Amino acid sequence: MQSNYFKPAALKGLNRIGDVFIPKSDDWPSFSEFGGIEYIDDIIAYAPQEDIDSLNMVLGIFSFLPEGLLRWAAGQMVAATYRDGLLDGLLRQLNIGLKGILFSCYYSGKGGHSYAGKNPLDLVGYNVVRIED
Repeated sequence: MQSNYFKPAALKGLNRIGDVFIPKSDDWPSFSEFGGIEYIDDIIAYAPQEDIDSLNMVLGIFSFLPEGLLRWAAGQMVAATYRDGLLDGLLRQLNIGLKGILFSCYYSGKGGHSYAGKNPLDLVGYNVVRIED
């Protein structure tokens, strides 16, 4: 997988944190298993370059963190919603930003080229009904 915006380490980190927030469960694929990350460039194309650079750095760190530390970091992002400490504002922004990217990739309806399982949109029973005039 290649991206015009993210380095390989950042893509690996995105898959790793994605699997923390969206793990495999019954018929539901994990974030990395579904492969929606293949369409990350479509989602991130209009983001400011400074934000993309910052995400590359953070996601690059996520690519090599031990699993326990990665889960702890994810927990801190979620817990920051209920705190008002020195770094909690940044953690809240990271939580919202990452989940926006993760859920956009996961619920886009576009799985990776090698994915052959159930689509998350089908699992939630979502379909678009178009009403013609």
